[in-house]
Amino acid sequence: MIITTHYYVLSLGEQTNRLYEAFRDQLIDIQNGIFPIESSALTGNNVKPEIRDNQARDFIRAADKHFDHYFKQDPLRFVVVGDRKSLSIFGSVTSHQDVLIGWVEGDYTATSAHDLGKIVWPIVKDVMAGTNEMAMHKLEGAENSRNLASGIEEVGRMAGVTEGGTLFVEEDYHMKGGIRSTNHSFIMPEELDIREVNDDAVDAIIEKVLEKAGKVIFLGSG
Repeated sequence: MIITTHYYVLSLGEQTNRLYEAFRDQLIDIQNGIFPIESSALTGNNVKPEIRDNQARDFIRAADKHFDHYFKQDPLRFVVVGDRKSLSIFGSVTSHQDVLIGWVEGDYTATSAHDLGKIVWPIVKDVMAGTNEMAMHKLEGAENSRNLASGIEEVGRMAGVTEGGTLFVEEDYHMKGGIRSTNHSFIMPEELDIREVNDDAVDAIIEKVLEKAGKVIFLGSG
């Protein structure tokens, strides 16, 4: 399964497990009766360590099970966040190891969605881009061979019809609008469906490139 700018973030904590839907560094806290999950575990100094460990394992297993409900509806890859113990347990019980993008160690259950997005997105971006020290050389080579499209409209059209292409995009570049699924032309902001969740044309292009087995390389601003 491809990694895209649209993904999930599963945040594990001792008392609360949360699930977020993410678009780049923008996180939406899912709150609908399934998430967040509050722990009903016994607490106090009288609770035996083995009971405490079993409770923690059951709590994290429940988070993985509930995540599966969303994954089956919208199969996106995900990042998991939690302290070292929680991550270790999750790794041993999850049935979604094959769609895991990466890990962030630390208890971020009290962190705002805005701040957590800033922490998680660089990890997703790095995995998407991969390690490619020759990125700029490839871009220069494509330009010299006239095998290069530039500009939001031209790139949008090429992204819809090109298999295995490479998209170079500035990491902070956004463009309000969309890309049509028919002729892959640019949709002006005022023409967008108000029900459209993602109104960033750059993200739409990234999705198209990845859907066609392409590669996305994020470059620094400028």
